[in-house]
Amino acid sequence: MRDPYLILGVPDDADDTAIEAAYLEGIKRCPPERDADGFQALRTAYEALRTQRDRLAYALFETAPPEPADLLDRAFPLGRSGAFDTAWGRPEPALFAALLRGGD
Repeated sequence: MRDPYLILGVPDDADDTAIEAAYLEGIKRCPPERDADGFQALRTAYEALRTQRDRLAYALFETAPPEPADLLDRAFPLGRSGAFDTAWGRPEPALFAALLRGGD
């Protein structure tokens, strides 16, 4: 499962109102009629982080390793200048996954 904090675009210490606001903003960006997969990802992320109790359960019991896309989003957030700024773009997720696996 992708990191719900990254999907919603909120920091790890976000409160209930910030998470709900990010969820509602995400629904505006990808409504279920146009982007069913994006909406489902938003819904799953929101359900995982909806309340303080849910966030605590996620922090304590989520043991899945991060997906390559999560690592890529944390390493190279959009809009950050640096080694991979907007002129160079971000590394391709497939290439990044292959590098993590030890492939070519």
